[in-house]
Amino acid sequence: MGPHELIEWILLSVIVLPIVLLGIKLKSRGRAMMFTLAGLICVAYGVYLIVHPYFVDQKVSYNAKQVELHLEKTYPDERFTLTTVPYWKEGYKHLNPYKIDVVFANEADATYTYSVEDNGTVELSGFPSTPDDRLDGFKHLEEHK
Repeated sequence: MGPHELIEWILLSVIVLPIVLLGIKLKSRGRAMMFTLAGLICVAYGVYLIVHPYFVDQKVSYNAKQVELHLEKTYPDERFTLTTVPYWKEGYKHLNPYKIDVVFANEADATYTYSVEDNGTVELSGFPSTPDDRLDGFKHLEEHK
């Protein structure tokens, strides 16, 4: 369980527990309404937990397609490989699935990290540093200098 999941469970408890406690204090009709409300909140959270990973998958595939189109337009004669974070697998949940790593065929020792903004703009968000911290060794930074 990651820290964000722990926070989600704490928030769920902070919301549902007072409703249940209030339901215990109330009489029959109010009690039923409070327990129903607490149950609906728990079911809604369960639906969120089921649907959210598929939403992330859709967003990651869309972002990868946007980055691919951007790179094909910017570097038309280049070959490259896109890599996304396999966040479903154990050990990758702490990584940002919305970052797409790109390795160009003519520069296999450098990995560029791209991200897609909400408005669809693709931007370079990271790249490795050279041992002497010079940027002139990277072939695919021309548009960002």
